[in-house]
Amino acid sequence: MRRATVLAASLLLISSAMAQTYYKWTDANGVTHYGEQKPTAVKAQALHLRADGAGPAPATTAAGPAPADVATDLQAAKSDFRKQACTTARDNLRLLSGRAMVLDTGTVQNPDDITTATKLSTEQREAAKADAQKQVHQYCDRG
Repeated sequence: MRRATVLAASLLLISSAMAQTYYKWTDANGVTHYGEQKPTAVKAQALHLRADGAGPAPATTAAGPAPADVATDLQAAKSDFRKQACTTARDNLRLLSGRAMVLDTGTVQNPDDITTATKLSTEQREAAKADAQKQVHQYCDRG
């Protein structure tokens, strides 16, 4: 269930970020990350989006990346996001379809309080299962 709530938060982040700046960086393990917040410990590349969703904003400095590079990076990020969202949705659906108890830790709403967890009611479980099915349909390729 935690993955479902993290995914929901990620979807809100993606949908609300169209007129904002993303940052791209690579961690010590060589994994590329994208986010709204500029990381403090590593060098990050700013990726600017236009508010109309028509692609990257024009580069403002000669030192910045070429618009085609930014568009390629954003397309790669979108593809990676869809793959991760599909995997998470399928995992959530599998867990919610099983017989194991599912807990809601509430950590997305209150990340500092990981000491409380509640068992999902039958209605909550069915609602979460329906959400997971919608996410599978939305993010997983049907080919």
